[in-house]
Amino acid sequence: MKNSLEKNREIRVLISQIKAFCDTIHEILVSTNTIESDRYSGFKDMTVVYNDLAERTRLLLNVSDMFYTFNIDEIPAWRDSVWPVQKKILEQVYISGKMLLASLEESMDFVDDEFDNIENFLQSRLRTVIFQKPEKEVEVQNAIESLLLGRGLAKGVDYDRESGKFEFSGKEYIPDFIMPKMSLCIEVKLLKEGRKSRIIEEISADMTAYKKNMTVNYMLFMTWALFKMRLSLKEISK
Repeated sequence: MKNSLEKNREIRVLISQIKAFCDTIHEILVSTNTIESDRYSGFKDMTVVYNDLAERTRLLLNVSDMFYTFNIDEIPAWRDSVWPVQKKILEQVYISGKMLLASLEESMDFVDDEFDNIENFLQSRLRTVIFQKPEKEVEVQNAIESLLLGRGLAKGVDYDRESGKFEFSGKEYIPDFIMPKMSLCIEVKLLKEGRKSRIIEEISADMTAYKKNMTVNYMLFMTWALFKMRLSLKEISK
């Protein structure tokens, strides 16, 4: 299942928090402004914070027990331990935090690449298969389908065209393309002279209608004006 943009935002926030957490620990470890017997006094508190971050990461990435956590009850209090032990625990927290960060960033890169690939692919290749000014949206749709097929995508499996028809507020809607594995819908808009405001209205209406009636989470609008093209990825907030 693909992440929603909302979930991606949650991952980005968590990444920022873990980076700040790791930076704080690193500053403590390299600091020379405090004597060593006092420098690592917050080591146990840091394990508690780390465990919370690890749990949030586990839930966001939907994994069972992938990440190491500390048994807080077995960690001694500051007055019951010596500074080398405290430092070692802080170092373990720092390394574990970096592991969380790497897992989240890898997940984020993978999700972003899914959409970047399809956007960049259409952006760079569509002009190469349209040789004359299109007069109808179906001409651009045919070109998109030829590119999808040429890339090895199977109709009915990786994408569908003009399927999933529904009615909303008395109007019939037929998606141009649906890519179910990406939870993505592609809509083509042909921008002719004097129709800019109308296209904006159509996109707004599509967003409202698809939000109520479709299972996709994203819409990719392709606006074609002469030989200029603009792609815009939108999230459908449920």
